[in-house]
Amino acid sequence: MAFLILTSILVSLVSFIIYVILARKERFRLRGKIGLSGPEPHWLMGNLKQIIERKAKLGYDDSYDWYNKLHKQFGETFGIYFGTQLNINITNEEDIKEVFIKNFSNFSDRTPPPIIEDNKLKESLLQNTYESGWKHTRSAIAPIFSTGKMKAMHETIHSKVDLFLEILKEKASSGQKWDIYDDFQGLTLDVIGKCAFAIDSNCQRDRNDVFYVNARKFITNIDIRHSKIISTSFLFPELSKLWKVLYRFTDLAKAEIPLVEGLADVYERRRGGEGSDSVDLLKLLLNREDDKSKPMTKQEVIENCFAFLLAGYETTSTAMTYCSYLLSKYPNVQQKLYEEIMEAKENGGLTYDSIHNMKYLDYVYKETLRCYPPVIHFSNRRCLKDITIRGQFYPKGAIVVCLPHTVHRNPENWDSPEEFHPERFENWEEKSSSLKWIPFGVGPRYCVGMRFAEMEFKTTIAKLLDTFELKQFEGEADLIPDCNGVIMRPKDPVRLHLKPRN
Repeated sequence: MAFLILTSILVSLVSFIIYVILARKERFRLRGKIGLSGPEPHWLMGNLKQIIERKAKLGYDDSYDWYNKLHKQFGETFGIYFGTQLNINITNEEDIKEVFIKNFSNFSDRTPPPIIEDNKLKESLLQNTYESGWKHTRSAIAPIFSTGKMKAMHETIHSKVDLFLEILKEKASSGQKWDIYDDFQGLTLDVIGKCAFAIDSNCQRDRNDVFYVNARKFITNIDIRHSKIISTSFLFPELSKLWKVLYRFTDLAKAEIPLVEGLADVYERRRGGEGSDSVDLLKLLLNREDDKSKPMTKQEVIENCFAFLLAGYETTSTAMTYCSYLLSKYPNVQQKLYEEIMEAKENGGLTYDSIHNMKYLDYVYKETLRCYPPVIHFSNRRCLKDITIRGQFYPKGAIVVCLPHTVHRNPENWDSPEEFHPERFENWEEKSSSLKWIPFGVGPRYCVGMRFAEMEFKTTIAKLLDTFELKQFEGEADLIPDCNGVIMRPKDPVRLHLKPRN
């Protein structure tokens, strides 16, 4: 009996291995069948092997730069295998418009890895599908970011930035070098806590704040390099049911639980009347929950709050870090921006309207995000059915990818794309429909919180330059981006010399 059981197990295992090998060979032929080229895939890992090898050699993930080189080598459209998943990478503006906008109904869904399909974001704008209610959720959340709501939140941001500047003054007076990126993260978490949930967190002063600790843990563990279970799930999608069961044992799942439970607790307190006079995301979602014509469930409210926390925390702090670094590297740009800030102060102060109307600040904002778009691997859509667009066949199940960094560094889109040159945006209003600048995504699924992120970025940078002159320490290494799978963040601490203004 035992012999028969062992024999059956062995036969099943051998059969599975043979199936995997044959299925991969057939899958890896698909790219050539649809007329695309790309780097040669490893028989088991696809092109993940090259990414892993590059990371081992360099000590960081430079896939953003690697993709740029692949476009130069294989053309504006090529295929790459992430495990067995065929990703079709596009960079041509017309292709982007056709896929992400004109044919949105066939490319409406983002595609999270199967192992995390059942996490606490499946009903949020980040992850839900058109079929599961994306349009309903979007219509409920979009009005929250109106001009009136933004103005109501602006004073809250001002107060949090004032605390941020107070902390920087203390550190600058000590003469010590420190990582300003860490301070930006504390600031953005405090802002999100107050503007999204009316939580008075203490992330800027207390690095042991529960909110801060758990958010950092989650962002760290998004990187699949930190989990053998998640990384292996990409190699064997045939075992998707097993991976979904094992997900709960990953550090990512463990970091997710306290954040969601904390938001659920805040939800119940707000339902009980706490913070009734506050203008924040959670209150506005609770109002939609009571809207009988288009109600939102408790789960939808909590998961979208969780999504807003994740989308607005790390991305904005990373963008402001890149901007501060670039301003310290280009003092002429910094001086020009400082003069605009002084002019605004003399004509009424740094208000919502005056900051919003600063033209050069807007150029700096846009150019920072062109050079260093924080979100790098999120503009992807699953092809829901076979379709041919501009002569290119897209098979059902393929993932179409448009990388902001590649579009932003394409010399066909921008003159001298490697240079930091904010003045290139002087006439950008005339080209507002262009898809050459896409840090917030493309089409109907672009980032709904874009205006909030812009307000926080501009307010912080304006007040930072009003208070300090940013300089680089002599001998400090150049900033190197490191991609963690979703976010392109600085690999090393970003240390700047902050000289107090008179």
